[in-house]
Amino acid sequence: MKINKLNIRIFFILMIAGLITMDACKKEEIYPRTRLFQPVLNEDLFSVENTIIVNLGKMKEARQYTIEVSRDTFLTIDYTVKTDTNYLVINKEAVGEDLLWFTLYQVRATALADDAGYNSLPSPLGAVRTQKFPSNMGTPTYFDVLDTRARVFWTPSGQPITSIKVFDAADVRLIQPILEFDVTDDDRVAAMKIIGGLEASSSYQIAIYSGETIRGWELYATRQPLVSGDNVVDLTGIDTVVNLANILPDVSNGSVILLEGGKTYLAGGYAFDKSVSFISGYSFTPALPIIDCNLNFNLSDGSTVDYVTFKDINLTATDNGFGSRYVFNIDKTGFMGEIKYESCVIHAFRGLSRVKDGSGTLDKYTILDCKIDSIKDYGILTMDKNTWICNEITIKNSTISKAIMFLTSRNNSNSITIDGCTFNEMPEKGRQMFRWREAGNDNVLNGITISNTIWGHGWNTTGDADYRVDGYDGMGTTNWIVLNTYTTSDFGYVVGKEEIPGFPSFLYAGPALQLWTDPYNSIFNFKDTGFAGKSDSGDPRWRIGP
Repeated sequence: MKINKLNIRIFFILMIAGLITMDACKKEEIYPRTRLFQPVLNEDLFSVENTIIVNLGKMKEARQYTIEVSRDTFLTIDYTVKTDTNYLVINKEAVGEDLLWFTLYQVRATALADDAGYNSLPSPLGAVRTQKFPSNMGTPTYFDVLDTRARVFWTPSGQPITSIKVFDAADVRLIQPILEFDVTDDDRVAAMKIIGGLEASSSYQIAIYSGETIRGWELYATRQPLVSGDNVVDLTGIDTVVNLANILPDVSNGSVILLEGGKTYLAGGYAFDKSVSFISGYSFTPALPIIDCNLNFNLSDGSTVDYVTFKDINLTATDNGFGSRYVFNIDKTGFMGEIKYESCVIHAFRGLSRVKDGSGTLDKYTILDCKIDSIKDYGILTMDKNTWICNEITIKNSTISKAIMFLTSRNNSNSITIDGCTFNEMPEKGRQMFRWREAGNDNVLNGITISNTIWGHGWNTTGDADYRVDGYDGMGTTNWIVLNTYTTSDFGYVVGKEEIPGFPSFLYAGPALQLWTDPYNSIFNFKDTGFAGKSDSGDPRWRIGP
């Protein structure tokens, strides 16, 4: 029994020993060599001034690292650096030139093995922007850049600013200036200079200097042109007062005249013999350009003019405008296709547009989106000669207040359309709202339409509360269409005078002061916000709601 147990133990011992021997005789397994892992960052990329710090996790298998730097997500590579260390400062010493300031760079790294076949794949490490150059130059906003001009400004500190240089946007190292400007003492006092000569829809690097030392630079992107073409005459950026009568004789038919906001231009008595549009160009000043009509516009004798238009212009006359001035005071013979005022502010004239002599046709007279006040006895339009005719009169989305007369003619017209307007203190008490005064030629053949309009009381220039007016003169067969039109309770007709049929559509139960916030200063926001017509009547600029 003891022998059997001993034999069993010996058997197991020999079996285990055999297994160990067999395993020891097996061939050692060798795994194939693979690429190095892609490098990773110990900390996020960051910049110090115009240098970039790269701190990689250390890899003991890596002999070196290749660092690549790009500005266009590696479509092109700006710099390639090999380094023995996992910590690298990318600067002039590393790459041979200074990195650009305030520039977004992309960085990637490759771990290098002793055999290039086992190098890691490139590892994108992300993007980092270098710091902005320490400067006293201001950063431009939308309002500091126009289509052809830019406002360059700075905070006075250190050496005085002596010059401004303009570079193409692609000239990132500011090598070749394309424009240079001296900075005057006045500029230094203002700590600002407006420069011109730029192209619309373009980008520039604009830099300021103290002597030869650069003090800072900014990227400027000019706006798209308001209008373009060979017929554009740009009168913006001119420091002296421009007399339009000296400019217009030399412009071509159909020219667009760009005027600068806040600047005053003189009408100069120019007589039109060509079509011209005046529009407000870009400006650093949040104001409309002004045309001073101390010498009114006229029509050149015998001329045919398709149109004269004013858009976003302030029209006034500084020398007794209310007493004796006009925008147009025509005394010649000819044809005008249209006089048009759009989005204009018009103030203080004896009359806005008057024809007083000669003969001819004004085919269309149009007022859109305008604010007009303080117009004397020749009103908004007076065709004061029966040898002239105005065919179509349109007044839309406009406000008129303090006008002694409104519309007057000595000849028939085809149509009058008034829509979406706010009128108050017009006409003067006892005067006609519409005066067609030539017997036998005193009708509007296709009728008068007044819609979506609010008409307050007449104007008593003495300040008394006697506001009643006369509806019309002539117009015996004129058809009237009045739609969604209100008057205030202090509107009324003179007893025994003509009343416009169907006018008003609705009567507001209160006076002007109850309906509007400040009507006698031409402010027609609604005081009565419960007014039924607040969202669909009157000039849209004053409406409430949809």
